Amino acid sequence: MIIYILGLLSLCTCYLYYRYRQRALNKEHLLSILPHIRQAELDFEEFFDEKAYFANYDYQQLKSTHTPLLTQIPPNYKRYGLSGEDFEIVDHFMSLHRDAENTRANYNEHFSKLEINRYRSFFSSLEQYPLSDEQMKAIVCDEDNNLVIAGAGTGKTTTISAKIAYILNKKLARPEELLVISFTNSAVNELYDRVLKFCGKDSGVDQITVNTFNGFGNKVVRHCNRNPLRIAFDGKDHLVKEFLLESFTTLFHNDDDFQSKAINFFAFFNRQAPDDFEFKTAEEFRKHQESTKYVSLSGRELKSYEETLVANFLYLHQVEYEYESFFPLAAEDRNPDYSHYAPDFYLPKYGIYIEHYGIDQNGDVPQWFSYRPPFTDAKSSYHSGIQWKEQIHKKYETKLVRTYSYQKKDHTLLRLLKQQLVDFGVVLVKRDPAEIYEELNKVNDIPSFIGLIHTFLTLLKSAGRSPAELKSVAKDQRFAVFMDMVTPLYNCYQEKLKATASIDFNDMINHATAYILNGTFKKQYKYILVDEFQDMSQSKYAMLNALKTANPGAKLYAVGDDWQSIFRFAGSDISIINSFSAHFGFTAYNPVLQTYRFNKEILKVSSSFIQKNPAQLPKKLTSPFNSSVPAFQFVPLKKLKKLEAEHDRYQQIDAILRDISIQTPNASVFLIGRYKHLILPSLPLLKKSYPQLKISFYTAHGSKGLTCDYSILLGLDSGAFGFPSQIADDPVLSYVLESGDGYENAEERRLFYVALTRAKHKVFLLYSMNSPSKFIEELRADYELGG
Repeated sequence: MIIYILGLLSLCTCYLYYRYRQRALNKEHLLSILPHIRQAELDFEEFFDEKAYFANYDYQQLKSTHTPLLTQIPPNYKRYGLSGEDFEIVDHFMSLHRDAENTRANYNEHFSKLEINRYRSFFSSLEQYPLSDEQMKAIVCDEDNNLVIAGAGTGKTTTISAKIAYILNKKLARPEELLVISFTNSAVNELYDRVLKFCGKDSGVDQITVNTFNGFGNKVVRHCNRNPLRIAFDGKDHLVKEFLLESFTTLFHNDDDFQSKAINFFAFFNRQAPDDFEFKTAEEFRKHQESTKYVSLSGRELKSYEETLVANFLYLHQVEYEYESFFPLAAEDRNPDYSHYAPDFYLPKYGIYIEHYGIDQNGDVPQWFSYRPPFTDAKSSYHSGIQWKEQIHKKYETKLVRTYSYQKKDHTLLRLLKQQLVDFGVVLVKRDPAEIYEELNKVNDIPSFIGLIHTFLTLLKSAGRSPAELKSVAKDQRFAVFMDMVTPLYNCYQEKLKATASIDFNDMINHATAYILNGTFKKQYKYILVDEFQDMSQSKYAMLNALKTANPGAKLYAVGDDWQSIFRFAGSDISIINSFSAHFGFTAYNPVLQTYRFNKEILKVSSSFIQKNPAQLPKKLTSPFNSSVPAFQFVPLKKLKKLEAEHDRYQQIDAILRDISIQTPNASVFLIGRYKHLILPSLPLLKKSYPQLKISFYTAHGSKGLTCDYSILLGLDSGAFGFPSQIADDPVLSYVLESGDGYENAEERRLFYVALTRAKHKVFLLYSMNSPSKFIEELRADYELGG
């Protein structure tokens, strides 16, 4: 035992001696590298000289240089018994790296305040009104990636233009090292003109690359490709849609397979409607019904989607029917609990009735169905009605065809309907496809479908995907049927590009990205500045990311407002701005939230309205303008025949313009509609009647970025072409969008926000009394608004 203890003590002594000796050697090595540590400390000093912003990229480069030295300093250096001065040198160096983020943040905060004071007079000289402190802070911030979150009317163009002027004045980069990108030619021209105004002709502004994304992509491709291709369809969307319509028409009339699939889609898959069982309350169902029109191929309006499927089946097979015509009940059979009896469909030629029952396979009904005593639940009440109807048909010995809601879900509805009709001797004869085509045109299904196809192909090509790839991952029957038509139209489109030696904008952006990544495009940039960043698509993001990869030290300066992201149909992906740092890396966020466009009441209502969607970035806009009069006025329109309704709308707008002309002579007035068809035929007459007013019509999309004194919002109704539009966010688009916003009508809510925030003083909201937009109902219910 004693020997064991002595052996253990010997081992401990050896270990302690080894530790002592190792610490002595480490200390000796640490003292030997002290000169290098002192020099490394000095490396930091040039970044703390109060002359420039200390960006994350600069620190990462510095850290990379210091890493070999950092690895030589043991973690327990504090136990080495260093002299006070030596310990202070080592510990200070380690703390600079250990607390680098806080150190940089504190320094940059201090620098920004100094820089704003140094440049205050410069910034004040740029515009008639001096820049706000928020704008100046956003300008002097010079991080690797900068996102300026600017609200509507806060001066986004001024901010990004002033940033360019600051870069050139401070000589942070030469003009040719700046790349400025926006999304439209008008935005690019405005940016260039503003920068020219700020910097002057002799500043070298003409050497700055200022382009749209498409323009820059075209420049890259032309520079790198020895055999440049022409832009397909002259880059005009309406020419693409005309070609797609022509191709659709040709395929429909000449390709039996395509014709069959097209008819199948329009008859049974054109609209995606929720199942009645998906609604939680009767009010929720009522609002859906008020905002939805179910129209059959023959143009008849029905009460439900499932009834529309039945009506379309009958139409396609030339079976004449009456919809909800009264059953000839004898007086003794009339039941006051069920009012008049009007079966869903009646086939007069065959004396057959069709009843569609809204029950599932267990006989249950939607939870929101109502009931009255003596019934204690909706299921028993509904089944009592079914039994009464069954007894009536049994007594009168009439032929009854039954269909059920659950058959729609398990895709047996039409097959079982057909079987019952044939059993009753109904002759089913397919209708002439040419006649069907004419009906589709009458109810506007084909033009709206072509718009959807155009959007889908744009997103498909933007994502660099193929129809075959998407069809292989189709999750639902409707999308699979949709792809049956997309594929041949896509092939026609691609063949047209090949035949005309053309390239579309999506291919061009993708090619430009490849040229940048493989080094074929070699131009270097120090700053990449992007306006209207909320409109960024995945393909444009890929090109931007390629530029950042090719220019590791380049700073990205983006200005945008996620509340105004309204171009999802063109591929814009709101997740890119809402998850900016996840896409680009370390980011400085700077808000610019003082609006000069509209008054406090418009600000309060519109901000609250848009932020009901929790996916939108929270902001607190401010306005210096009080509202002297109620900033909103609701203008209900009567439900009349078309000509009468147009006259009523004209009279209401005329009265509004008359009041405006008296209160604010020379005012600008925007008439804003969700779609172009809302433009008033009488607009020239109104302009002539009020020549002092500047009256213009814009779609909601077209009004973005514009300002007026008063706005009149048109067509705030429910329905397919209402506001919110039912056709804007078709579920098929989710297959070609990287990510979506699950909030109901998210894109339409942002578009309505844009429309609400154009006017300085007052917004007039015109809507149908019988079928108002859900947005109108929301505004009336949630805010104390005048009118």
